[in-house]
Amino acid sequence: MNVEENSELLPTKLTGQNIYLRTAKMSDFEAIKIYRQDPENSRYIRPPENDDETLRIVDGLCKPWRFKEGQWNGFVICLTGDDTVIGEIVFRVEDWHNQRAEIGYRINQTAAGRGVCTEALKLLVDLLFKDLGFFKLVAKCDPRNTGSYRVMEKQGFKREAFFKEHYLLGDEWTDQYDYGLLASEWNKRS
Repeated sequence: MNVEENSELLPTKLTGQNIYLRTAKMSDFEAIKIYRQDPENSRYIRPPENDDETLRIVDGLCKPWRFKEGQWNGFVICLTGDDTVIGEIVFRVEDWHNQRAEIGYRINQTAAGRGVCTEALKLLVDLLFKDLGFFKLVAKCDPRNTGSYRVMEKQGFKREAFFKEHYLLGDEWTDQYDYGLLASEWNKRS
């Protein structure tokens, strides 16, 4: 690993062809609130948040990254030429000893289907493998969330597990797909 456990890092902006990833600002709250509190957008992730919960998420996305197991870190996603937030992409150290991180992402429905998450995932995966030195990345999703797992598959993630009625989402027991990607597989693609 190229970072030490419990260290902090102030991430720099990452730029792609159609998007860029940056640290959040508290002024992004209204844009983030739109998708995090949308019942349709939250359907396969978790119940929609209230303002206080969303404010805690935004505050966390404004801070330097902390490399501590379980600590979510990430970027907001913006379209090139527009500083309005249309989504977020995050990661957490899942297992420090085994150099494994979990990733996740959310996008405003108005930007869905345009390759935004696929491009954001590519930028984050590059950073996590090449710059930070993780060995493996994992991602999880509800099998009904076809858009989410298609993004993973486009970037080379492989479905490694299917868990039946694995977690409680509101009052419904839902299934879960687990995906994984090794740094060695990513490096072959690059």
